[in-house]
Amino acid sequence: MMDCRPPHQLTQPAATIPRLTTPQNPRIVMPDVIIIVMVLETETVLEIVTGSERATGLKRVMGLKGVVAVIVSNPIVLHGPFGSNPGTRDNQNGIAEPNYPEWDFGLPPVTSGVGQFRPEEGMTLSFSIARLVVGLQQGIDDNKLTQYFSYYRPDTIARSINGTVSGYPGIFYAVATNDEKLIRTWIKHGGDVNAVEKIHGFPLLAFAILNALNVQKDTTAMATTLLSLGADAGVIPRAFFMPFLQDPPVEGPDPRVVTDINEPKKKWCKRYIWPSLARVTNISQRYFLEKTIRDRPASARQNQVALAHNATELLGISYFMIGQATAASSVIKKLLTHLALPTSKPLVLVFAGPSGHGKTELAKRLGQLLTLELECVDSTEIKYESDLFGPKQPYLGYQEGSPLNNFLTRMSGKRAIVFLDEFEKTTREVQNACLIPFDEGKYLDRRNREAVDCSKTIWIIATNALDRKIVDFCERNPDIFKSDDVEKHARLMTELEKTLKKQLKHTFGNPLSGRISAVLPFLPFSLGEQAVVAHKYILELKNKVLAPVNLSSGKLVGRVFLHIKSDGAVCKAVATEGYDPDQGARSLQTAVKTRIEEELVYTYLEEDEVISETQALADYTVDIQRDGTLLIFKSTGTEKSFAD
Repeated sequence: MMDCRPPHQLTQPAATIPRLTTPQNPRIVMPDVIIIVMVLETETVLEIVTGSERATGLKRVMGLKGVVAVIVSNPIVLHGPFGSNPGTRDNQNGIAEPNYPEWDFGLPPVTSGVGQFRPEEGMTLSFSIARLVVGLQQGIDDNKLTQYFSYYRPDTIARSINGTVSGYPGIFYAVATNDEKLIRTWIKHGGDVNAVEKIHGFPLLAFAILNALNVQKDTTAMATTLLSLGADAGVIPRAFFMPFLQDPPVEGPDPRVVTDINEPKKKWCKRYIWPSLARVTNISQRYFLEKTIRDRPASARQNQVALAHNATELLGISYFMIGQATAASSVIKKLLTHLALPTSKPLVLVFAGPSGHGKTELAKRLGQLLTLELECVDSTEIKYESDLFGPKQPYLGYQEGSPLNNFLTRMSGKRAIVFLDEFEKTTREVQNACLIPFDEGKYLDRRNREAVDCSKTIWIIATNALDRKIVDFCERNPDIFKSDDVEKHARLMTELEKTLKKQLKHTFGNPLSGRISAVLPFLPFSLGEQAVVAHKYILELKNKVLAPVNLSSGKLVGRVFLHIKSDGAVCKAVATEGYDPDQGARSLQTAVKTRIEEELVYTYLEEDEVISETQALADYTVDIQRDGTLLIFKSTGTEKSFAD
């Protein structure tokens, strides 16, 4: 604590100040309570560092023959010479650090070459990162980027793709498009997911999050994609996202809790950035940032196996799932071991758990990330084996086959995924027809009796038959939702899997259950996960109402920018009231529709202005009162903020 008073108010004798004459003077520790009186002949700067902070504590600039008196209640250290710039020294060890200028998070326009960028330039011109950036700013999509890359050797692209344009790495311009497909292609060709621009010291992940202020759109998908591809979440100070369900203050967290701000990779996060970062880092981003910090990264050998089989994106599959961390990690484990030690037996997985908790979503994501074709079968309509595989010769219709028969034939010898949804609703006849394909990876085309190799097929059986076992187990063992104690969580999951395997024998019988590679339980969502799922549907609503009005199609709600103030509290309130463990995400989708969407539309329709396709963009805000009631209102002035 410091007290600056005029000299005539001082009642204690002044301490003698050692004269600092050269930069080599050692630091001098002063008494606990001292008074400093200095008469300066010329304008200068007095730099004082408190012992508790070990950082610059005070600077006073005095005019000609000025006098300054300071009482300091803690020991201080003087280091010189006077007039040195404290902003250029690290407050831990005295190492010089960059003095970055402030930034509005915008990238400069780039002009290189002549006219519109065309991917066909790659046929005649050398690879140019500058021309590619011009194309990005002109709006090229992933298809055109892929076309441009196709004209060059991979090593040619890799040598130049991390070059800078107008002082910024080219990948920053790629992230600025907010197109996650495009950034996947960019990184696949050698782009550095942890690039840092040198002008302001910003890491790519931080720029992706703050880019929301420039594009005025949600950037959650971009940030999540970067994390899934290996971006270092440690560049973001933890106080901005941990715990993820807690909303940071709009001006930024209390400096006393930002304990990691002096780490070298967080030097970019200056105080002027804190309010912006706190506002735009939404609950979904906070959830995945915290997840990244807690999860163990893939090992070098796991990365090697995935790379050898063109399956590196498999390692990031959990970033496209809310909850179900154990199921996602089990899928990764089973697939990597299957790829590392090939076998003629196909992989047969059972996804067990209540509806709406991610079974279908995980199967679809698996196909997308591995670029595998996916065949989905609704087993509720399958009563006979001919319904699944088609009739045999000479029965009517055998020439046409069935969708699954034709899919297996077309994908013979190739990797593919077959998703059998609600398989418990089939009959024993249908289940027995699957025994040979599941066990030996062999099948006969019903149309011509030719052999089909389905040994590389990934069979996924989704079932709700084990729901009660899973829910009851979770109610008896609530610690299964806590991931802090890794050993205890693993022990509970192993116990649950054993319980489910026993039940599986009663459901499908020994022959089929004996051919199953693994049973993956899908748990009910925790409260925090429920809130993030609710936020997912709120983001979908934001995109829907932001789209233009189209009078001819009957879409009369549009050009609405929806803000969520305190999104953690809002989503928690929606989840607490709306979540049903038997319906999962569907119940939260309904809750968002009734509590937010319908109220928003009604508020929008209360306006007297006639709806038109050219109407001005309007801001609406969702806020929460102390009693948990949600308020939806049209925002004006200071009420508007990109806080979602």
